[in-house]
Amino acid sequence: MGEKAKIEKTEGTVISVGPGKTHTESGVVFDMPVSPGDGVVYGKYDGTELEYNDERHTLIRDDDIMVKFTGELTLDSVEVTGDNVLIAVKSSNDEESSSGLLIAAQTKRGSKPSTGEIVKVGPGKMASNGKLMDMDVEIGAMVKFRDFAGNEIKIDGKEFAVVRYTDLLAKF
Repeated sequence: MGEKAKIEKTEGTVISVGPGKTHTESGVVFDMPVSPGDGVVYGKYDGTELEYNDERHTLIRDDDIMVKFTGELTLDSVEVTGDNVLIAVKSSNDEESSSGLLIAAQTKRGSKPSTGEIVKVGPGKMASNGKLMDMDVEIGAMVKFRDFAGNEIKIDGKEFAVVRYTDLLAKF
């Protein structure tokens, strides 16, 4: 992955959370996916910075959280939130098409990996009635997702992508 394609991530510790998000039509309150003390990773440009008690803090929406974790950021401690999946991206220089054609890396210049293996699955998207909708993917499935969808994150020195379920195009 080229350095320009990467979204700079920011790590932080949750200090406090609100009561949750209220669905505009049903009035159902969706619980927050994080708790005080959880570690979170979010995009560099997400949130609003403010000063409180002489310390810098960032207010972020639950939708801006890529992953949450306890302790150190490792593959064992990380959890994805909402309808996101964590994908170990395929980073081969050359790629073979489904019909067996080899696509040279230079013909894909400017693109970033968009296939990989699912290693973590979020709990699902919240429906208007407050129930979680099922995620029709499982750990170990190989997937193709939209080009430039999701956010890259490095965990344990390896490249991963956090991708919304709706951006998955195929599972194989």
